[in-house]
Amino acid sequence: MNFSRLLLAIIFCGISTAASAEISFLSTIQNRLDEITSNRPSDHIATREMKAEKYSRPDTHAPAHLMGAHLHSPDEQMIEYKYMNMSMSGLFNGQTELTNAQVLDQFPMTMVVPEKMNMEMHMLHYMKGWTDDITLYVMPMWIVNTMEMTPYMDNGMGMKMPMASQRRTNSGFGDLPFGALWRVRSNEEENTELILNIGFSAPTGDIDGTTTSPMNPMMQIEYPYPMRLGAGTWMARPGITWNKYQEDSSVGVQLQTNIALGKSDAGYAPSDTYRLNGWYSKIFSEDKTWAYTLRMESIWASDFQGVDPQLETMAMGNPPMTIAQMNPAANGSFKGGQFLNFGYGMIKSLKDGSRLNFEITHPVHQDFHGLQMGTDWTIAASWSKSY
Repeated sequence: MNFSRLLLAIIFCGISTAASAEISFLSTIQNRLDEITSNRPSDHIATREMKAEKYSRPDTHAPAHLMGAHLHSPDEQMIEYKYMNMSMSGLFNGQTELTNAQVLDQFPMTMVVPEKMNMEMHMLHYMKGWTDDITLYVMPMWIVNTMEMTPYMDNGMGMKMPMASQRRTNSGFGDLPFGALWRVRSNEEENTELILNIGFSAPTGDIDGTTTSPMNPMMQIEYPYPMRLGAGTWMARPGITWNKYQEDSSVGVQLQTNIALGKSDAGYAPSDTYRLNGWYSKIFSEDKTWAYTLRMESIWASDFQGVDPQLETMAMGNPPMTIAQMNPAANGSFKGGQFLNFGYGMIKSLKDGSRLNFEITHPVHQDFHGLQMGTDWTIAASWSKSY
């Protein structure tokens, strides 16, 4: 068992213990359904006062990379702008980083070597409390993907010579996540809560955009998979979050998934991903407006199912090769893996009731299925305000 899987098992044991101590899961779900559908009067005044006091703290929001960890009261809305940036470089096969020469040697059909990539996201996050325990949300986003690559040309003597490096950018609206957060359990004495995320993602991001071929400026080809703006199919995004609040600190555990519900019109389904996060937040200023955050994240991503024929069956060159054979980023079999990340950040509550949230994440362990670009770092920053 590798390190990331061992950590995943340990965290799962932790959340299982916490959840079992809090609830009998199925009976609690049934009780909450009965309460919502029975129209019985319920006194929520004390609960709302406790929530108002608690949510003024900076640490009642999760670290900046995470969402779906807090709710709002029925008369409350929240608007948030979030910026995320992921920087990638180098090609890895499994856990080993390869030089360009090693890539060309071990994968002799390669003609284009991706070297750097930057993925940016600008997101507008809107939340609206529906009941005391259900909050609705929608998250439209704008994505900018940029990749730098070096094409190689066969010199006719069995050697590949590098050409000038090239850059490609693809931008536009991404997929549209939306759904509801449902607090299925809240223990006021212990200041704990359990929240379900019932979410989906609509395939609004373009997967059919084209760009100039790195090998032939007269030829248009579709963007490789990492450069596309969406999944191409509906995704289910179920998740669960457990929070515990203390006098000047809080802890949380979240399992968030992204699961393809079918294949895209291009004939493939993207990776299913499972993200398990555990974090600790600590209020450290006398005015209780500053908190720092520490977070560990374990990710498991599956391989693609199916391929896009525009990348993997269209032959070109002499001898004929597919785009997927020439460019690792266009190869649908080079997907998936297990990853472990460490994040740290700060949260600041402002006088006007808004909140600033910032986090940096670094990879601790990366184990790729096939030849893929490695992650250098990821940053997330947001401004949010409830009203």
